[in-house]
Amino acid sequence: MLTDPKVSACIVLYHSPDTVLDTVQCLMDSDLPIDLYVVDNSPEDPMSERIRWQCPGAHILPQTSNLGFGRANNVALPLLKSRYHIMVNPDVTFPPDLISRMVAYMDAHPEITILTPRVFNHDGTEQFLPKMQPTIKYLLGGRLEKLGGPFRRWRREFTLADQDVATPISVGFATGCFLMIRTSVFRQLKGFDPRFFLYQEDSDLSRRAMAIGPIVYHPEMCITHAWARENTRTLKGNLRQVTSIFKFFMKWGWKW
Repeated sequence: MLTDPKVSACIVLYHSPDTVLDTVQCLMDSDLPIDLYVVDNSPEDPMSERIRWQCPGAHILPQTSNLGFGRANNVALPLLKSRYHIMVNPDVTFPPDLISRMVAYMDAHPEITILTPRVFNHDGTEQFLPKMQPTIKYLLGGRLEKLGGPFRRWRREFTLADQDVATPISVGFATGCFLMIRTSVFRQLKGFDPRFFLYQEDSDLSRRAMAIGPIVYHPEMCITHAWARENTRTLKGNLRQVTSIFKFFMKWGWKW
C-alpha cells in the first residue's frame, strides 16, 4: 500500500457488523496516509471482501480460526514498516485530523510509548474507560458498578471519572479499543501476550510498555466508540473475562 509509511493500523474482524466500514473510511479519510492491516478471525464472513473493495490497498490477513484479539493483532506485527502503529476496534470513528495530531504529539515527546485518547459514546457523553492499573477492587467496581456504593466509587477511581483532566497526563492503562504505540516498542514487547485470548491483553501490554516509557492520556485526542459489550452478555464471554483476570493477577501479582 505504502513504502515505509509513518503510520500503520490494524483492525481485527470477528463477525464484525457494518460499523467496521465506517472505521475503515475514517482511516482512509485521515489527513495522513495509513497502511491498513485487517486480520480476519472469521474468514467465512464476507466482511473482509467488502473492506477489500472499499480500501483496495488494505492487507487482508485471513485466519483459519478465531485467534482472539491479542494474537490476531500480533499477526500483523512482522509486516509493519511504520513508525507508529494504531490498534483500532471495528466500532470506532474519529475526525480526519486525529491521526496527524497524535503523530505530532508523539514526535514532540519521544519518551512516550503509547498515546491513548478520550472516548465518547455516539450520544456525545463521555465513555469513562480505565486509566489506572487493574486491581481486584477496580475490576470488582467494573463488574458491580450498578450496585452503587463502594463499587461505583471504585469504578470512578479506576476511570478518573471524578477528575477534570484538561491536559495530557501519564496513566497506567491504554484502552485496546484505540491506541497509538511506537512500532519499535510494539516490536520490542513482541506484541500482545498470546495467553490472553480476550480481555486484559491491553492491561498487560500497558504494564509492559510502562517499563520502557510513559503511557499518556490526551483529553484533546477524541474518538467515538460504540462499545456494545456483547461478549460479556454470554456465559462464554463472562468465563473468558474471569479467566483473563485470573491470568493477569497470576502474572503480575494480586493487589487489592
